[in-house]
Amino acid sequence: MLAGSVVLVGCEAVQDRASTQAPPFVFKSLELRQKRTNGERDWDLTSPEARYEFSRRLVRANRPEGILYRDNQPSFRVSAERATVINDGQLVLLEGNVQLQQLQGQKILIKGDRLRWTPPQELLVMEQRPEAIDRLTRIKSTKARLQQRSNDLTLLGTVQLERWTPKQLQKKRGHADSVVRAGRTVWNLNQGGLNSEGPVLGQRRGDGHKTLQQLHAKSLKGNTKQGFIDLIGPVRVLAPEREGELKASTTRWLIQEDALLSQHPFTAALKDSTLVGDGFRIGMGQTTLKVLKGCELSQPGDQLTANTCLWNWTTNRVSARGQVELRRKANQQVTRSERLDGNVGKKGLVVFSSPDGSVKSELKIKDDQPLSPGKSKRRSAPVRF
Repeated sequence: MLAGSVVLVGCEAVQDRASTQAPPFVFKSLELRQKRTNGERDWDLTSPEARYEFSRRLVRANRPEGILYRDNQPSFRVSAERATVINDGQLVLLEGNVQLQQLQGQKILIKGDRLRWTPPQELLVMEQRPEAIDRLTRIKSTKARLQQRSNDLTLLGTVQLERWTPKQLQKKRGHADSVVRAGRTVWNLNQGGLNSEGPVLGQRRGDGHKTLQQLHAKSLKGNTKQGFIDLIGPVRVLAPEREGELKASTTRWLIQEDALLSQHPFTAALKDSTLVGDGFRIGMGQTTLKVLKGCELSQPGDQLTANTCLWNWTTNRVSARGQVELRRKANQQVTRSERLDGNVGKKGLVVFSSPDGSVKSELKIKDDQPLSPGKSKRRSAPVRF
């Protein structure tokens, strides 16, 4: 039922000469209020200029503004260029620069060009160019549905999540640092729960929209209020410029820290080098990959093991720490240290050195010289440094 509280200023009737129906009334000020059957406030709508058609029970309003209520408390503020209220509030159409601002919780702003609002069903459907925006994130889709009672926002079609770092935000948003595309997505605007169907494709961009990394996952599941999104495996991270690829199982994206974290085994390849370990952390902003434990690096002629490894793909610096052992095929050399540092060369191979010289090496030297008559051949003993 529509409980109308209408204030009329300069009321003027408009007569249609070709029609015998009652003329519409034009109001210079209009206020509509709707209550639920239990007496709780449902919504308010005001307009500085509107017209009401009695025969069709239709209100057309310009520059409407309103408040949506949940549990008798303001929940959303809504505005648009035009509004059409049908059957005394059974259906409301908002058109032109529609904005739906959440007043509680995460205070998400939902924007679009056309909103179909059905108050009896507590359902709002943004039908044209919907976007959901907070300070650092924007989610776009083909269509968006908001269920008022649960505050579940369902995004349909191709869903695109764009993420800016605070540094980029200072540049008046520019292009997004991270862009993730997925399928149907459900986002709870109260608790922050997020679930997206796959396949998932993500990109990390540099200057001039240059793709620095690509990300592939099966689906997404996370919580934006708690600041994480889980990339459901199998997960692949590609570095096209360096011919690098990382394969992992379910991986967590720490949104605020701009990092990827996994506690599970993974494999990474960089041209002729292969890196494996038990868990990793990728600092996207710091351009670093850290092997959390069980680091193993293999490349032609060399094998390195260590407790942890760190690789900065911007500076090409590599560091191995904790019970480091480097085995070289040449002369069967074995080098042990608590730390070895290295640099990645043009072919993706790492050349190591000890930063403080505290290493222990063993090597075997083959004696291939011919023996003099009457002399027996003796095995060369390993040489230790």
